[in-house]
Formats: sequence, C-alpha cells, structure tokens
Amino acid sequence: MRYMFDSVSPGNIPSNATMVAAYQDGLYANVSAVKARFPHATVVTIAVRHTSRAHVLDVETGDATPAEAVQWLTQTMHDMANGQLTLYCNMSVWPTVRAVIRAAGIREPNYWVARYDNDPTLPAGAVAKQYIGDYHGYDKSVVADYWPGVDPAPTPPQKFDRRKLDEEVR
Repeated sequence: MRYMFDSVSPGNIPSNATMVAAYQDGLYANVSAVKARFPHATVVTIAVRHTSRAHVLDVETGDATPAEAVQWLTQTMHDMANGQLTLYCNMSVWPTVRAVIRAAGIREPNYWVARYDNDPTLPAGAVAKQYIGDYHGYDKSVVADYWPGVDPAPTPPQKFDRRKLDEEVR
C-alpha cells in the first residue's frame, strides 16, 4: 500500500510525500503549485467540473453529479478507457454513483472513496480511500500498489524460453 496526500494549500502537505493529488480546475486549482513543490512525486489530477480532463472526477455536492460523471466518462474523457479513469466520492454515496454508471450501461471506472474513520483499509472495489480528513491542513489516502491510469502499466513477466537460452550459450 501507498499513501497519498492532498490539500487546497500544497504547503500543508508533508515535504516528503511521494504521491500527491491536486486540483486541475475550480476555485482551488493547484496542479502547477503541487508539481513545483513535489517534482519527483506522482501527481494525481482531480477535476471538479465534468468538462475538465484529469485522472479523477470529484463527484460530491458542489462538484460533479453522478449524472455528470457519466458525461465525463463518455464525452470529456471519451478517448480513455473507463478502466483508466477514476471517480472520487464519499463512501455513503458510492452505491448511488455505481448505480448511475451501471444504469448508463457503461463500464465502471476505478473508485477513490472517502470515509474519515482513520482506518487505512481499502474497501473492495476501490483503488484508493481517503481515511483522514483535514489533518494539519491536508487529507491522507491509502492507495493500491497499482492505480490504472495513474501508474504505468505493469510489464508482464517474460516467458522463459529454453531454446533462446541454449542459443545464447552456444
């Protein structure tokens, strides 16, 4: 497991963070500031508007709605497979978001869920869980070892070819 931090004020995030989320758009757009402060970190971009491109769409009150999540998946990000995209939502509305996606007849994306219970356990079906909120001005999430669309695709193990080895030895 890995840990990711996010904040509307990048200066609040611990300086040794190796994975950081940043807002692509909206009132708190801070991708440039986050990339400048954490040049070696993995930066996960978050859109709050369904018309903006990012790794993640924020689906919560004041940001995108579940219906707009469908538009984001099928229109704004149409050139990306849903398996490479992520929706962020509170654990309590996650079933509703999933139901809207399924009702639209499209493949489900990845999910980053929020439940501030101080428990860094990933729920089944989620790629990340925000489990600490507004601690010293930042949020903290636990993240799966591989996050499709954020991390490079893992390379498949190479098959052992005895004939090739024999030829190299000769």
